[in-house]
Amino acid sequence: MQVSDLTFRLKLYTLGFLSPIFIIFGLVFSAPYFLASNETYSVSEYAVLESTNPLPSKKTLRGVYALYQKKAFQKLILVIREDKTDNLILPVKEREEKVKSFLVSQGFPEEAVLSLKIPPVKSSESEDIAKHLLKLVIPENTKAVLVLTKQYEASRVLKTYRKVFQSIPTKVYVFSTPSENTPSNWFLSESGVSEMSLELSKYINSYIRGIL
Repeated sequence: MQVSDLTFRLKLYTLGFLSPIFIIFGLVFSAPYFLASNETYSVSEYAVLESTNPLPSKKTLRGVYALYQKKAFQKLILVIREDKTDNLILPVKEREEKVKSFLVSQGFPEEAVLSLKIPPVKSSESEDIAKHLLKLVIPENTKAVLVLTKQYEASRVLKTYRKVFQSIPTKVYVFSTPSENTPSNWFLSESGVSEMSLELSKYINSYIRGIL
């Protein structure tokens, strides 16, 4: 074998081995920029907030009330999963009451907080919630829905909702709570790496399954 042929094969093998690594690193470090959403929200009839386990933070709930004060939405739909298989710290009813109680204590009108309980998730979590909301917004002739999310799940959630709602005229917007992990420091802490890895895996999984 000639030296030139050997060199060419070595280059080929090296590129074949290194290219996927470069692609993966590029995808990971660019994740904060495409996982977040830069779209501006618009005034909506409903805002949607998932009451997860654990509960939404007080910071998140204060942000919800601040948006309500700005008249960004008229009513809040509190989505609660009735997942019997989880080792829940708080039962469904108690989670619902705690979130409502805190919002009311901040000044949120009790009649402006609605609850939507959904069964255990069978598909994508956001897709499943969007499908249940679809049944609610169609009879109301809702013009716009504002989905409240975390910063790095905003793009995935927004695309998922818009795909589910594409057959109706209801517009979907997203408002995200800023994360403590920024594009320049997330890889310096365990919580940042965990948050980014989790959201990136959810985004890729949703993309592969055709949900986005």
